[in-house]
Amino acid sequence: MTYSYSVRPGVLRRAARGRGKAAVMVPLLVFVVAACNTDKLLDVKDVDVATPGSLESVQALSVVHAGAIGDFQVAYGGNGVAEGQITVSGMLADEWRNSETFPTRVEVDQRIVQEQNATMTAVMRDVQRARAAADFAGSKFLALAPTDVRRAELMNLAGFAILLMGENYCSGVPISRLTETGELEFGEPRTTDQLMDDALAKFDSAVGLAGAAGSGGTTQLNLARVGRGRALLNKADFNGAAAAVAAVPTNFLYQIFHSSGTSRQNNGIWVFQRIASRWTVADREGINGLPYISDDDPRVPTSPAGRLGFDGSTPLIFQDKYPLRDSPIPLANGVEARLIEAEAALRAGNLAGYATALNASRAAQGLGVALIPATVTEREDQLFKERAYSLWLTSHRLGDLRRLIRQYGRTESQVFPTGPYFKGGNYGTDVNLIIPFDEKNNPNFQGCLDRNA
Repeated sequence: MTYSYSVRPGVLRRAARGRGKAAVMVPLLVFVVAACNTDKLLDVKDVDVATPGSLESVQALSVVHAGAIGDFQVAYGGNGVAEGQITVSGMLADEWRNSETFPTRVEVDQRIVQEQNATMTAVMRDVQRARAAADFAGSKFLALAPTDVRRAELMNLAGFAILLMGENYCSGVPISRLTETGELEFGEPRTTDQLMDDALAKFDSAVGLAGAAGSGGTTQLNLARVGRGRALLNKADFNGAAAAVAAVPTNFLYQIFHSSGTSRQNNGIWVFQRIASRWTVADREGINGLPYISDDDPRVPTSPAGRLGFDGSTPLIFQDKYPLRDSPIPLANGVEARLIEAEAALRAGNLAGYATALNASRAAQGLGVALIPATVTEREDQLFKERAYSLWLTSHRLGDLRRLIRQYGRTESQVFPTGPYFKGGNYGTDVNLIIPFDEKNNPNFQGCLDRNA
């Protein structure tokens, strides 16, 4: 049996009501005229806004749940007008090359991102909004339907939003929140390790709730298990990570769905490549980049676009993993669970266990048995290449490159694109995304705590 679950966001309108310089986006209700009273048809109040009272009923839970899913979709995969974490993290790493002219995006590809980068400000707002929307919706479920398994899903989405910020951004991301009275409570900067703890707390809560739901909670239970394993891997708790995912079936799959219905719902990876020609698949980028195209690996499907990118000079290579405007994007799956187990075995010097878990992940993707290299360094390279190809374009690669530095003793110049930059100048030294200057509206925040891996 294949354990899978898909979420498809509805068309939701939004309004931001904030105090001071910051606002948190909340989902809006869609009202339907239920009776034909012509005297009342034009008597409309706050038609675009979900008032606080309208969100205090059980009937509103589906709306806030769908709104949180929609916000996470935008933050993760982007849409017709916005990049997501998958795109920007892949550009800073070695998955994409820039094929346009916008300096804010060239900065990311060249690894010289500035605090005032407007594109990155919008991307950061989206992932913070996704986390806040999941928390907001979760609070409504806690008050009105605390055992509903959708609450576990909201905990998981909040956990993954925090995890993505911890993997992709410098140390010091603040986590602010709205109080029950609607006041904005500014958060303190959180270290990368603290963000992983914050994500683990969300996943742990989801495990408890989903586990109590029996078979109806199986999907959310496995999603939380993979999230826990990923967070523990970032904390270098390899044995704990393997234990967390041990019960996840290899054929488990949880996807974030997109739609062709509206620009907000589109798969942003598809739009920014197929329509806007903004970036191309990288191949051996900056000396250290993997040969995503040259290897011709079935997990990394690509094809020539037959045209140049938006800049008029860079050959455009399409990614074909998401070939349609409404292609879904995996958030977590059983293949990742086996790769986590493989890494734990490798760290423990258990080569038999490493080979078993690694080849289980390959078999699930229709691949043959891999030969295990002779040296430790070669095995590490093999593992991270397997992760890069199996988890391609799912916002894992930047976090993995950072882990190679933190946990495996590699240097920045050994793992990130380096040397001459193909659009002029040289690659910089960024190993993470900087927290935008806009966050300094938070009086607790003065900038990244550090820019280390």
